[in-house]
Amino acid sequence: MSQIYEYQMYLEDFLEYGLGYGLLSNFGSSMLGIAAYVLTALALYTIAKRRGIQNPWLSWIPVVNCWIVGSLSDQYRYVVKGEVKNKRKILLTLNIINAVIGLVLVILAVVTAVKTATSMIGISVVTGGGMNPDMLGTILSALAGVLALCLPMIGITIAIKVIHFMAMYDIYTSCTPKNNVIFLVLSILFSITEPFFLFFTREKDEGMPPRKETVQ
Repeated sequence: MSQIYEYQMYLEDFLEYGLGYGLLSNFGSSMLGIAAYVLTALALYTIAKRRGIQNPWLSWIPVVNCWIVGSLSDQYRYVVKGEVKNKRKILLTLNIINAVIGLVLVILAVVTAVKTATSMIGISVVTGGGMNPDMLGTILSALAGVLALCLPMIGITIAIKVIHFMAMYDIYTSCTPKNNVIFLVLSILFSITEPFFLFFTREKDEGMPPRKETVQ
């Protein structure tokens, strides 16, 4: 009995402290994610507004804020290097496609789960258990559909990351050219550093040409 009691106490302690640690860890991660989002949005908004980018408030909208990232990169390329790029359009298009695919995957997963559960209930009532070939076909077709959507989604996600970091290199260069490479490398290796680099350099234009003073 004493051994059973010890196991029970161990299990209760594990559940209590394990659950508490899990909740605390999730809470900390959520707060860090919110802080990173706010820092990024505020930094992009500040830079875009100061440099005359249209609709700087888009910095605060998820998915669409990539338009501001691309716009800042396009502006730098045009003003400093005389190049016409369309990273803002490419990033926005790819992000919208990715979001749509993600939504379709969620809907497909829900529909598949409902169909599978309904089929299993029907089989249990009629036959008392077992796997119906029709149900197996439904599950396999759903998995094939998920795989068919996941593969292009992975490719699009990689493309988004590559173009995003190309744009971030331009933004870092426009703000502080001497630190652009180290900021980019750290942003790639540790994504949590990107919001802080943007925030602490949001008031700098060291890589941009001086503005022309307007004559009144």
